[in-house]
Amino acid sequence: MCGRYVLDMGHKEIADLYRALQETPPLLRWDVYPSQFAPIFTAENALPQFAKWGFDGPHGKHLLINARAETVSEKPFFAEDFARNRCAIPCSGFYEWDESKNKMLFTRLAGGALFLAGFCKTQDVRRFVLLTKPAQLPVAEFHRRTPALLEREAIDRYLNDSRFAEKCVTDTNRTDLSVSRCDD
Repeated sequence: MCGRYVLDMGHKEIADLYRALQETPPLLRWDVYPSQFAPIFTAENALPQFAKWGFDGPHGKHLLINARAETVSEKPFFAEDFARNRCAIPCSGFYEWDESKNKMLFTRLAGGALFLAGFCKTQDVRRFVLLTKPAQLPVAEFHRRTPALLEREAIDRYLNDSRFAEKCVTDTNRTDLSVSRCDD
């Protein structure tokens, strides 16, 4: 269910994206937690911009950090924002935890950036949530849900084409992920 992900400036692609923000000095490694600000891409702007991870839930209760890709278009709280304000969230990898509470990092086998599918809205500030879907291997060994991942070539179409976006976030998960245990 992706409750944390990482931006690693050791990945040239991630470092280049982060430098484009020019808002804060680059960090070597940045674990992103819900309620923190992180870079996202939207259809409005070709450059990444900061947004806060999580929507304030109805009546100000709970921070909503994920939405199910299979039902996002049906949920009144999410449907309009998914239809109009999709975003792509760059990262180096994402975490899940095994049954023994060991943190597992999922990254691309070939290296480079991953892009998580999401959508955003402005409440007090611009905010985003991640889309999740049923997990396949290797993530399914550790959790039943996984972030919906975008291919770099599909980002522009995902951001600008609603029909494509609905189909692409529910398509088969990537299986070209590697997993490693994090001891921190």
